[in-house]
Amino acid sequence: MRRRPLAFLAALLFLLPSCGPAALAPTVMPTPTATASPIATAAAPFPTTVTDFQGRAVAIAAGPKRIISIGPSNTEFLFALGAGDRVVGRDDFSDTPAAAQQVEKVGGVKVSIEKIVSLRPDLVVSVKLSDGTIEKIAGAGIPVLVVDPQGLGDVARTAILLGQAIGADGGALASSIDARLAALKQKVAAATTRPRVFHEVDASDPSKPFTVGPGSYIDDLIGLAGGRNIAANAGSAYPQISFEEVVRADPEVIVLGDADYGTTAEQVAARAGWSAISAVKDRKIFPIPDSLVSRPGPRVADAAEAYARILHPELFR
Repeated sequence: MRRRPLAFLAALLFLLPSCGPAALAPTVMPTPTATASPIATAAAPFPTTVTDFQGRAVAIAAGPKRIISIGPSNTEFLFALGAGDRVVGRDDFSDTPAAAQQVEKVGGVKVSIEKIVSLRPDLVVSVKLSDGTIEKIAGAGIPVLVVDPQGLGDVARTAILLGQAIGADGGALASSIDARLAALKQKVAAATTRPRVFHEVDASDPSKPFTVGPGSYIDDLIGLAGGRNIAANAGSAYPQISFEEVVRADPEVIVLGDADYGTTAEQVAARAGWSAISAVKDRKIFPIPDSLVSRPGPRVADAAEAYARILHPELFR
């Protein structure tokens, strides 16, 4: 079986779980709204100053023409906002849309400051990095906007913030996304059950697979799609849990976020002790595209619908 590369696991541990103490609280499903954020909803004239996800006031002198994107969801947003032709650099994991793959790479978990500077960007959009990278880029005189969406409630905020920063209509994109999510939420409200769900992120360690916990985007998707995450009370957004814990929780549906890396329903069903799990007995083990559901980006409505179709196929017949 083809496992996720170690670089991916490093990215998972380093880039994604930056939710902080909020991950310790029980999951509360946000109601998506394009106006919940204090950030302006219209593209502002330049020069402008925008406040990023870390509360930093970032001055942008003119409409950015050369943008570097660090973080797959940020890259997807920039292309969705019509700025793909202005993206001159991207991280190794940004592979969607297909056009992004033609953009020059600046590194993965550890980006190259030298490469970034050589591309002469007038704006860098980055997820939260705690290794001094943000400070070094800013120290080179390049505006750095930290845009680090983690949960469903961050999606509209990201669209609006990036729109303001690059001179695009982020409010329109946020409203379009929210309308689709609201329609899906209404459809799912007709469901008569809320199945228990185990979402597998990675099982490279057979005894302790990674899953999703409170504060994670996928946990939000499970709730919106009408399911109950068996790890909703875990101590972090991306915990490892034992096989025994999964068996005790008895999920009614198992969703394989690692199917793209070779994990199959047959392999999962054959795990020691898992034959007693309801999802295994009922053959409710489903693959789902990892890049679709792991990135809080502009495809969020597609991701939520894909999840809802797994949990409640009866609503889509």
